[in-house]
Amino acid sequence: MYISRFEFANYKSFHKPCPLVFAKGFNIISGQNNAGKTALLEALGLNFAGKPHKSLKTAPARDTALDQTSWADVSFAASPGEVQELLTTLGSSNFQIARPAASSDFARKIDYTGHSAGEDERLLAALFSQKFLEFTVRLQAGPTQGISWRLLQIPSYGLYTADKKGTNWNFAVCAAERGGVVHPVGSVVNSQPVDLGLTLADSFRRHVYRFTAERMNVAASAHAHNTVLNPNASNLPEVLNQLQHNPSRFRELNRRVHDILPHVQQVSVRASGPGMVEIVVWCHDPESQREDLAVPLSESGTGIGQVLAILYVVMTSNRPQVIIIDEPQSFLHPGAARKLIEALKLYPEHQFIIATHSPTIISAANPQTITLARLNDSESSLQQLDTGAEKGVQTTLLELGIRLADTYGADDILWVEGRTEEKCFPLIVERIIKGSLGGTAVLGIRQTGDLEGRDAKKVFEIYRRLSTGITLLPPAIAFILDSECRNVDQKRELDSLSGGLALFLPRRMYENYLLNPRAIAHVANSLEGFRPPANPVTPEEVHAAMDAKLTAPEYYCGGAVPAIASERANTVDASRVLREVFNRLSEARVPYQKVPHGIALTEWIIASAPEDLAEIAGLLVKALELESTMRIAAR
Repeated sequence: MYISRFEFANYKSFHKPCPLVFAKGFNIISGQNNAGKTALLEALGLNFAGKPHKSLKTAPARDTALDQTSWADVSFAASPGEVQELLTTLGSSNFQIARPAASSDFARKIDYTGHSAGEDERLLAALFSQKFLEFTVRLQAGPTQGISWRLLQIPSYGLYTADKKGTNWNFAVCAAERGGVVHPVGSVVNSQPVDLGLTLADSFRRHVYRFTAERMNVAASAHAHNTVLNPNASNLPEVLNQLQHNPSRFRELNRRVHDILPHVQQVSVRASGPGMVEIVVWCHDPESQREDLAVPLSESGTGIGQVLAILYVVMTSNRPQVIIIDEPQSFLHPGAARKLIEALKLYPEHQFIIATHSPTIISAANPQTITLARLNDSESSLQQLDTGAEKGVQTTLLELGIRLADTYGADDILWVEGRTEEKCFPLIVERIIKGSLGGTAVLGIRQTGDLEGRDAKKVFEIYRRLSTGITLLPPAIAFILDSECRNVDQKRELDSLSGGLALFLPRRMYENYLLNPRAIAHVANSLEGFRPPANPVTPEEVHAAMDAKLTAPEYYCGGAVPAIASERANTVDASRVLREVFNRLSEARVPYQKVPHGIALTEWIIASAPEDLAEIAGLLVKALELESTMRIAAR
């Protein structure tokens, strides 16, 4: 069974109804801090108190009377077998099934025309032959009284129009026996019916577990014989103590914990006082038989208790559960969080609803649904993404060599030519412009295979694919591209393809700004093995090596060396020049590495010759719409 649909309102930051669809498997809730993720999980946990929404909209005056009832409409999807099994576990063996109106399509389909016992048998057979049943009920909660359930429709599973005479509904009374056998035992006419969905509501709720992001106070509990974990996991030591009597399953639990948290060799449960047991953690080899070195869970890391509780429910439940986890990255480091998700995937019968802002967890979960929470004017709203499109986004990002983690959480993206610019442009913003990127991510356009980084047309086509519909990918504010050998018409065409977002470096490529002999000599001399210490590279040597390239036609677009000497350094193939200068001066011992050596050159120029980067700084001010505080002294 799982939650298939959910809608709630008038709870904390949520004012208006927010209808949602969930699937079996993994469902992700994401959004910025204080956007309403935890409030949504509390409502999904089906155990919340009434906390009406308060804002200037709902309470324009201090004495405005608020509607004190919070509510949630929840639909549970369950197989007929699961329903029959649940019915046999109820304290009362009888339940009511609304009889269909004889005029309904459902009644005609099953040839239901009267109220004989034989026809009720046929009704039950038709009902429990469905692939699944979806029950919809409303949960209401006030600020003082507990929760209550009420019907939104009869029958709660909505397969047909129920038979009603005046204010009374016509029901078949049925019984459930062990083994899942159900059969009619009578009938009743009632104006306040106890529909099957209402009968099962509390049973469904008991199969929903919500694990919070806070440290769990579950290190010790009373010694008893329960095997069902409490919703707040308060009896975790008790249930683990019972699980120890199943050595094979307990070893399996410990293996899973060790896979996720390798420093935990095993956990065990021991007596801690009269009628009490506690969980202890073995961070040493259990084969040492040194139980005296085991550390109480209360003195261990915050994530161990959560992992134990989650795995216990997942591994020992006899029926599918709804497992809600709030911000697992808050109690697990990224590697452990990924391993937890991978472990949960081994139990596909359960439904997982996870609130997270971690791209690691989102990628690992490969979720069936993604819901974004947003807060505007003190009111939260929810928006579900097209997961098919979102998975396409992630695939395309991989084609580009970009991880979801590179983009997730950014307000917008400044796309640049490559990895060197991705690392160096933020340095220019910070140290030359004296500005801040704020929520802007600077990302290099990196492609593999036949997607060449300088094929801007393909880049824009891919970006349009990424920005189609509602996705986790933030919008682009600009593309800063190399001029390369593009003429004015080609640049104008690419600017049009980009939607007016393309900006071009005034020089051929970023490396043209790095052709500073003093910077190159400094970086070369800092590299191990470049030259013997007694024979350092001098700026004059670099200048001479560069001059040999600056007069060669093969280093220019169209093979034409600019007549004006000052233009040569701006239009030469600077990337090739740097590779060959490094190769020559080091006698092929140290090749030029575009990213690390480009960063080192940039850092030297920022510190010693910032005027060399003034053009790029101006371009970044324009792209980022920054207030320029540049102070570049002419040298």
